[in-house]
Amino acid sequence: MKSKLSPHVLIYSFPITAISSILNRATGLGCTAMYVGGGTSILFDIQLKKYYDSLNRVSKMTLHYCTLFPPVYHTYGGLRHLFWDANPKWLTNTRVAKSSYILLGTSIFTTIILEKQLYNLTL
Repeated sequence: MKSKLSPHVLIYSFPITAISSILNRATGLGCTAMYVGGGTSILFDIQLKKYYDSLNRVSKMTLHYCTLFPPVYHTYGGLRHLFWDANPKWLTNTRVAKSSYILLGTSIFTTIILEKQLYNLTL
């Protein structure tokens, strides 16, 4: 089946601001999925701890990163928007791009730190 995308879309490089915006929406969806999934597991009395305990170390670490990154990134992104609401003069193209890199970097760093702490708790 042939793609119906325009040919230029495949060679276009997204700016960091677009990536940051898309990632903010995706992490919001990820948080929603985790909350709904967690609530549903409680509603149907599904013991997630059993499944977690059966995972190997690499799978546990992957799960930690996949569940920690969305709320961290989405929270930091929300704080950035609150800052922009209070200080609209900081809302320029260069500052938004710079803050997008900072947002991504601090989110990754925080996720790594939190995972290390979480892994130490689960030993």
